[in-house]
Amino acid sequence: MPIERLSLDEIQQQLQTLNHWHLDADQVSLHQEWQFDSFKTALQFLLKVGEMAERHDHHPEFLSRYTRLRIQLSTHDAGGLTQKDFALAWEIDQLLKNEFAHHLSTHR
Repeated sequence: MPIERLSLDEIQQQLQTLNHWHLDADQVSLHQEWQFDSFKTALQFLLKVGEMAERHDHHPEFLSRYTRLRIQLSTHDAGGLTQKDFALAWEIDQLLKNEFAHHLSTHR
């Protein structure tokens, strides 16, 4: 069964439930970027997000630059954003809040 792509109105509603995630200009992906207090912390966060992504069978794009980490979400099979992207983004927000908030240097 194919995964249904969300409409722009649905995307805007879902974005309101997240913490500082941004819709990309093409409106087919969303992203968030953080700067952690150390490379080790950024790597620990990346590994935990990777484990979550595996459980969701959903694989984000990661860009790591020393202490800065960017995550981009899109459902490639659907050609855009689906509920899977927002579910994973929400879970990432919870991970940050519960385990990594005190390790953030800045939040963009």
